[in-house]
Amino acid sequence: MAEMKNGEEFHYFEDDEISLLDLLLVLARQKKIIMGITTLFVVVAIIASLLMTKVYQASTRILNPVQRPSFASLMEEKAGLMGDLLSLGPTGGNVYVSMLKSRSLQDQVLDRFVSNGWRDMVGAGKEMRRHDFVAENIGEMSVTEEKNGTILVTVSYTDQYKVADIANAYVEELQHMADHFFSTEAAQRRGYYENELDYAREALAQAEKSLREFQEKTGVYMGDAQLTANIQNRVNMRAQIAAREIQLRSLLSYATHQNPKVVKLEKEINGLKEEIARLELVTDSGDPLNPVGGMPAARFEYLEKFRDWKFQEVLYNTLLKMYETSRLDEAYTPVTIQVLDKAVTPEQRIKPKRKMMVVLAAMLGLFVSILCAFLAEAWSRAEKDPEQKKKLKEFKEALGVHWLQRVLKGLVPSRSSR
Repeated sequence: MAEMKNGEEFHYFEDDEISLLDLLLVLARQKKIIMGITTLFVVVAIIASLLMTKVYQASTRILNPVQRPSFASLMEEKAGLMGDLLSLGPTGGNVYVSMLKSRSLQDQVLDRFVSNGWRDMVGAGKEMRRHDFVAENIGEMSVTEEKNGTILVTVSYTDQYKVADIANAYVEELQHMADHFFSTEAAQRRGYYENELDYAREALAQAEKSLREFQEKTGVYMGDAQLTANIQNRVNMRAQIAAREIQLRSLLSYATHQNPKVVKLEKEINGLKEEIARLELVTDSGDPLNPVGGMPAARFEYLEKFRDWKFQEVLYNTLLKMYETSRLDEAYTPVTIQVLDKAVTPEQRIKPKRKMMVVLAAMLGLFVSILCAFLAEAWSRAEKDPEQKKKLKEFKEALGVHWLQRVLKGLVPSRSSR
């Protein structure tokens, strides 16, 4: 409050207001409490940091894997087929990040650093939980997909000389897993096309036999120069339709009709069928496939058998290319993991961070000690005030904490020591 005296303004404080000097005085009186508790926190932090297990960290950085074109896609233009259906499809860094985080890849790393019987010790109802077993034997692994197009694989483990080997093992197993997935899919395609190729080979042999027997029986023969120009185009289109239908059945074995590749393939098949229908509407007296009066029935039957033989021949050659392509893909590695920085033995630990622990413990101890100092001061003042002393007695009886009085009395310095 302020008042005027002889033209001058004077400021004074009422008795119930607490000044900064009063707060500093309390801290000065209770300096032993503050120093003691703060020192205790610091000592405990130092001892804890010395007893904690040291943890080391090693990192390896790889380029975001990019899938190289498979043989199927390279042969697409030459074979006239949808080679992209034979490849793995678009892949990105997120796929490989998921592979690195997968339990299957983690199992492969465990197999390299732990005895083969570890699976009998881990799991529900067994000796150890999987998380604890992994942390104990190969540490903790984290994967980060960085904006610059690289993937960072980091392993934290207690063994300074083993942690780098574990980090590099994750990248090596990633390469093995990518190769296995691609080779497995290529093997499935090869087996499927191999069966279709056997059927096509039998159909071609039967068509060739039927045409030869018909020629021997009737003596009808028309030169290839005359026939090829007339029917080769439609024969090729029918063979393309048959090949695409085989691809469609192969794709539908693991995809739905809503798959973009399935939709695209169905549109191409329908387009080819419409083109064939359009060509067959155009008649020409010189076209053996559309004979106009006068053509002997034997020659017409010969053309039908010849066309069937040419169709089976084109289909067989097309499937043979598809089979050879899938066989090459089976032995091909389209994904190469390029290591930018290989993990090396770390020079320093990352945990425990002793300096930070001590600083945080000192700050926490200082806060707790100041709180205890004000509580001790308030307790001391309450003991001197009859009214407050009565309330303090009721408080102790209600809580049953008579030991708290002895503790605080021990913290509060005696009057003679002040």
